[in-house]
Amino acid sequence: MKYLIMCEGTNEETLVNLLLDNNRLKISRDDLIGRKPYHIRQLRHPLVRTSLKHYNDYVTVYRIGDKQNDELVIPKDLKRIIYRESIYKFCTKPELEILLIINEKLVNEYLKSKKSPKDFAKENIKLNGKKYDQSSDFLANYYDRNIDDLVNNLIEYKRLKKKHKKDELYLADLLK
Repeated sequence: MKYLIMCEGTNEETLVNLLLDNNRLKISRDDLIGRKPYHIRQLRHPLVRTSLKHYNDYVTVYRIGDKQNDELVIPKDLKRIIYRESIYKFCTKPELEILLIINEKLVNEYLKSKKSPKDFAKENIKLNGKKYDQSSDFLANYYDRNIDDLVNNLIEYKRLKKKHKKDELYLADLLK
């Protein structure tokens, strides 16, 4: 069995790649269709469809993102390898920036601010004198220096958030 990781955005993709590259997930690149996560929201993407058809066996789908409202449409030609019950949502609500806020120990200040995690991070998070700019490069550089921070932030986020909707998991649930 193989896994398809679908990331809502490039930032989710960046963090998943960091975790894969540092052997921190329950699965490895060898377990993945195409040996990588994909920045896609639906299975209609031609590259993914081709990879899935070449694999031609049962696939588990992991969807990662903060907005999981849209239903994943399984194209007819993929229904024999992807089943609705093998699709899992890993939610990053409210936004990935909350991980930076946790790492910088600014959760209380953030909660008092009534700002979105993104806006709060832009104003309060810096790396080497550079303010957070929502880029994947910033996240990669921020967590590449210490992958343990990312792992600990994911675990702490799950502890703080307590629960999502019943069908939503946490990225921490994918950790070894």
